[in-house]
Amino acid sequence: MLSLLKSGLASAMVLGMTAVAGAQAPYYEGKTVTAIVGFSPGGGTDFFGRLVAENIGEHIAGNPNIVVENMPGAGSVLASNYYVDRAERDGTEILVGTGQLLMRIVLGLEGSTASLADLQPIVALPMGRITFGSTEAGIEGPSDLLDPAQPLVLGVPEVISTIDAVLGLELLGADYRAIIGYEGKSEAYLAFERGELNLDAQTTPVFLQQPAIAVEEGRAVPLFAQGLLDNQGELVRDPAAPDIPTVQEVYRELHGEDPSGPVWEAFKAAVTAIGNGGKILMIHSDAPDEAKDALAAAVQSLLADEEFLAEAAESTEGYDFVAGSELNAAVQAVANMSDEDTRWLRDFLTENFEMQFE
Repeated sequence: MLSLLKSGLASAMVLGMTAVAGAQAPYYEGKTVTAIVGFSPGGGTDFFGRLVAENIGEHIAGNPNIVVENMPGAGSVLASNYYVDRAERDGTEILVGTGQLLMRIVLGLEGSTASLADLQPIVALPMGRITFGSTEAGIEGPSDLLDPAQPLVLGVPEVISTIDAVLGLELLGADYRAIIGYEGKSEAYLAFERGELNLDAQTTPVFLQQPAIAVEEGRAVPLFAQGLLDNQGELVRDPAAPDIPTVQEVYRELHGEDPSGPVWEAFKAAVTAIGNGGKILMIHSDAPDEAKDALAAAVQSLLADEEFLAEAAESTEGYDFVAGSELNAAVQAVANMSDEDTRWLRDFLTENFEMQFE
């Protein structure tokens, strides 16, 4: 009897220790996490997704395997629809999108099934943009936008991807024509080089690699930078292109006062989304708290990793990763766009670019 009692106590102790060990096991231990990228391989969003995915796994408690799956289509709307409608909601699938996607969701783009309430941001990389003109078309500076030697022509592959240039030109009062249908921003720039367009806009990293050469050779001139919004909601210069004035500064130069009105409010909302939001990693809002907490802790650890930051700095052009309350505030600012400004922007995009909204 005593022997049986001792055996039972030993078994209970083993079972208890096993239960405690199981309870203490990291949530992601033994799991595989799939990062779904809403664009094709090789682009900026894919680069951001892979940069984070290839480095964050060792910072997640339990060290899960991280794989990247590309799901391009409709400016990442295809991926976001899959993510909110069909993806596992246990934290084993995360979404790599853009601030442009946030803009599409907030505006209620036809065909998009996601809402901002479905998504919780984890980490983002802000991204600036530069609008520039062709000196061969007689554009020497911003003042030529109001009195051009030739009709102004801007290439618009997809209007949300070019919204900073479109709203910037509208704000300044430029009379321009938009040519729609280019497959992407690279194709639009090639058309600019061929002389088919005399206005173009590219992300700042791309501008510094390609159009900046045309600027050095005297064939192009920067007109305005999109800029970023600081913590006080003020538009500030692009940290990767600090010598190029923001559209707000150019407006003051051309019109002698600060901009105001629905175009200006729409422009700031766009900057909050596509500028401050930039490239962004997200998880389901209703994912388990253990998953969200583990990823939040991993991001903090990753952003304190000097080796990772040194590697990232070679490609991020001086932009700093954003996470936590600062990122949540930026996304909330997009969601808080007023009904009046939202209606104005929807009407503008429908009338000028035939975009349809739910």
